[in-house]
Amino acid sequence: MKKLACEMCGSADLIKHDGVFICQHCGMKYSAEEIKKMMIEGTVDIQGTVKVDNSAFVQKYLENARRAKQKEDWEEAEKYYNMVEQNAPSNIEAIFYSSYGKAKTSLVDGDLYKRKAAFKVLENCISIIDDNFDIEKEEENRKIIEEISNDILKMACSSYVYNQRKNGYGIVTWTDKNETVALFNSLSGEFVDNTLNNIASKIPNEQKEKRLFYYNLMLKHANFVLENGNLADTKPIGNIIMNIHEKIFDIDPSHHIPYDIPDSSSGRCYVATAVYGSYDCPEVWTLRRYRDYTLAQTWYGRAFIKTYYAVSPTLVKWFGHTEWFKNMWKIKLDRMVYNLQAQGIASTPYKDKT
Repeated sequence: MKKLACEMCGSADLIKHDGVFICQHCGMKYSAEEIKKMMIEGTVDIQGTVKVDNSAFVQKYLENARRAKQKEDWEEAEKYYNMVEQNAPSNIEAIFYSSYGKAKTSLVDGDLYKRKAAFKVLENCISIIDDNFDIEKEEENRKIIEEISNDILKMACSSYVYNQRKNGYGIVTWTDKNETVALFNSLSGEFVDNTLNNIASKIPNEQKEKRLFYYNLMLKHANFVLENGNLADTKPIGNIIMNIHEKIFDIDPSHHIPYDIPDSSSGRCYVATAVYGSYDCPEVWTLRRYRDYTLAQTWYGRAFIKTYYAVSPTLVKWFGHTEWFKNMWKIKLDRMVYNLQAQGIASTPYKDKT
């Protein structure tokens, strides 16, 4: 009596669907021609050591995973990338994307605890990419690293659900938005410090020009965190950026090293950011529009802005963490924002006028 058995998991539960046979246990798909070759009769006694070449199955799983990823079917992508990882544990694409989908889908769920858990798993996966990076296949693997880099930044730029509370004026008094921004910052930090830096250090000196690719990715992520990370203190990331510039210069003397790194908060509404917890929230968007399109249009308005940016950083540094400071200014700013919005100044996302 002949029987069919999945070559991947050994299950005999295969069902034909749309012209292909699908293993109901592991999801492996077979064409009719492959099924004919799989039909076996009786048993075979094998002695000694047998090396199984499962590269064909890994490639099939990868194709299915990439197809699901392209369609943003993250549950399906996670399933197939997990299968790849089970059969090829050192596959860096599977290591990252087996967890990326869960972190991505957590952004549409307001449960911050679940989001933090999903990001922690993804961060742990990022931390072992360099351990599994085959330097002998550097040209092939760098394409995967670049794709991972782009998807980390793409996720950090995407919309996500966050929680907030409003007062009687309809003004937001609290939001946990910055906690998700911190998760994005942490992912990029792990990717820069452990993945990219460690991979670059694996490249021998006689091929050090290849390190530039990884250093430039490091610079891209560090600059992104500086500009979008809502950092209270930009000095640490500024030092990291300068260090990366120096690494690049050591290899390419024509590389320009900036004299200093611009402070991402140089144009920020310091007091409002301290009060509302974010530079990017409806109240601060309203205030920034008022600054750029009303105050900045007159000499005395510009004088006020200049004085404000000279004094407010010190005030926030001294008192910005205290409740009495936030409460005192919140009452004033809530009233001001309410009046400005009543005059038609929008509270939609806003990019500062330069």
